Amino acid sequence: MARKSRKAAVSGLMEKDTANATQEMKTYRTAAYARLSVEDSKNPDCDTIENQLSLVRDYIASRPYLTQTAEYIDNGVSGTRFDRPEFTRMVNDMRAGENDCIVVKDLSRLGRNYLETGDYLEKIFPFFGIRFIAVTDGYDSTASSAADDGLIVPLKNLINEAYAKDMSKKVSTAIDIKQRQGKFVGSRAPYGYRKSPEDKNQLIVDKEASPIVVRIFECKAAGMGNGAVARMLNEEGIASPMRYKYEKGLTKNKRYADGLWNDSTIAAIILNPVYIGDMEQGIQKEAMYMGIKKHKPERSGRIYVAGTHEPVVSRELFDKVQELVEERKQKVIAEREKYAHVERKENIFIHTVFCGDCGGSLNLHRKARKAAGGVKVCYDYICPNSESYGEKFCKRKRIKMQELEEAVGAALRLHINLFLDTKAVLENLNRTAQAKQIKDGYRRQMAETRNRMERAQSMNSSLYSDYADGLLNERDYLYAKRKYVKEAEEMAQKLSELAAVQATYEAEYAGGGGMEETIGRYADFQELSSEIVHALVRRIVFFGEGRVEIEYTFADEMKEFVELAECRKGEVLCTKEETV
Repeated sequence: MARKSRKAAVSGLMEKDTANATQEMKTYRTAAYARLSVEDSKNPDCDTIENQLSLVRDYIASRPYLTQTAEYIDNGVSGTRFDRPEFTRMVNDMRAGENDCIVVKDLSRLGRNYLETGDYLEKIFPFFGIRFIAVTDGYDSTASSAADDGLIVPLKNLINEAYAKDMSKKVSTAIDIKQRQGKFVGSRAPYGYRKSPEDKNQLIVDKEASPIVVRIFECKAAGMGNGAVARMLNEEGIASPMRYKYEKGLTKNKRYADGLWNDSTIAAIILNPVYIGDMEQGIQKEAMYMGIKKHKPERSGRIYVAGTHEPVVSRELFDKVQELVEERKQKVIAEREKYAHVERKENIFIHTVFCGDCGGSLNLHRKARKAAGGVKVCYDYICPNSESYGEKFCKRKRIKMQELEEAVGAALRLHINLFLDTKAVLENLNRTAQAKQIKDGYRRQMAETRNRMERAQSMNSSLYSDYADGLLNERDYLYAKRKYVKEAEEMAQKLSELAAVQATYEAEYAGGGGMEETIGRYADFQELSSEIVHALVRRIVFFGEGRVEIEYTFADEMKEFVELAECRKGEVLCTKEETV
C-alpha cells in the first residue's frame, strides 16, 4: 500500500508541475579559454589565438547545452606557468560561480606543467563542479569515457611538459646564439631606438625620442639628480618611455597611457650601454629545460658585444655620467658604513604605507648624524615619486616613523575598544528573556527544516527500489528523484542559514570570520610590531599634512558586528513591547 500511495504522490506532483514533467537538460555557463606562448603569428597556417577561438566558439555554438558567457585570452604567455593574467581571472570567476564549464582547443592550452595541470583536472575543477572540455583531444570530464582517460590524460600532460622543455632548450639556444652575434632579441626596442623594418634583430635610431636621451645624459653630466631630471621632463609634458610606446601603438596596455618619468626610469637609461652602440643582453635569464628560474645574473655572466648599432650619445659623455654615478654610489656607501654600528629600527609598515596622490609605496629613510652625546638617527617615510613627478602630480610627503606609529596605534586601540564594548552590549542583549524567546523560535524552525530535509532524503533513497519493482516508470522515477533532491538541497541550505542566524543569539557570539581571535590576540598590545600591523592593517594611505587613512583587515566584519548589535537592540525592545 505504501508503494502504491507513493506512486499516487508522484502523479500528484506531476500534475502540479506539468512544465517540468520531462527531464530537463542542464545548460552550462561556458567559458572559452585560449592561450599562445608567442605573440600572434602572421603565418595563416600557425596555431593563432583566432584559430583557437574560432574552433572553441563553433564547438560551443553547435551544442545546445553549452551557452558561452565569457572569453579569456592569454597571448604570449607560457603554458608552463599558471600565474597567467587571464587564466587567473577565469579561475577567480569560476570560484565566484560565474561559470560551470571551460572549453579549450586541447589540453596543452590549459598548461604544459604535468603536476599543476593534473591538479586542475583531477582536484580543482571537480571540487568546484566545473565541466572541462578539450575539443581536439576529445576529452570531456562529464562523459562516461572520462574515467577511461585516467591514463591517457596524464600521459598527454607528460608529453606536453616534455614538449615545453624541448622548446625551451631550442629557444634558449637560439637566443644565446643571436645575443653572442650582437643581435637584439628583446620584444621592444629601448627608448630612443626602433627595430629595423628589414631586420627585427637590428636597432636603428628613433629620430623623435633620441634627442630626449641625449638631453638626459647632458643633465646628468651637469650634476642633476635622477628625480630632478624626471620632474623636469614631466613638467614639460614629455612622454615617458612606456607612454611614448603606447602613443605610437607599440603597446596596447592602457595602464601606460598616463605613465610618468621617475628616478628609476632615468637610472635605467643612464646605465644602459645600448646608447653608445654596444649591446648588453642576458640581464634576465631563464631556462625551463634546466630547471633554472628567471633571475638576474651578475654583470660577468651577461653577454656584451661592442659596436652593434649606431650610438645615440658619445662615449665621452657616457663615461662621464658613469663616473658621476659611481662617485655618488661610493659616497652613499661610505655614509652608510660610517654609522653602520648604530642599531637600525625594523620597518614595521613595509608594503603597507602608500601615497594618497600617486599610489606609490612610501619608503623608509634612515638618516644618521653626529649630535651632542653621540649619534642621532631619524626615520621618515617618504614618497619616492614626489621628487620625480613634481607638485602637479604628487605633492612632497614625509611623515616620521614615530608619528605614524602613534597614529596607527591609537586608531587600533580605538577599534579594539569598540569591538570589546560592542561584544559586551550584544552579550547582555542575548541574555534577555526576549532574545532567548527569539532564539527558541529559530531552534523550532531548525528542527522542522531538518525533519523536512531528512524526509526528502529518505523518500529519495527508496525511489530506486520502487522503480526496480515496476511501481514507477522511468519518467516518474526521474521526475520524483529530481524533486526530492532539490527539496533536500533547499532544506539543507535553509538549515545552514537558520543555524547562522541562531548562532548570533548565543551569549558568547562575537562575530564571524575569526575577528574575535585576531583582535583578542593583540587586544592588550603595548607597542606596535610588524606582526600586529600586518594582522590588523591591510593598507595605510598618507595624504600629507598629518592626514592618514587606515584600511583594517577586519573592517567588514566589524561593520556587520556593530550593525548586528544595533539591530538587536531594536529587535529585543520590539519583542518586549509585544509581550507586554
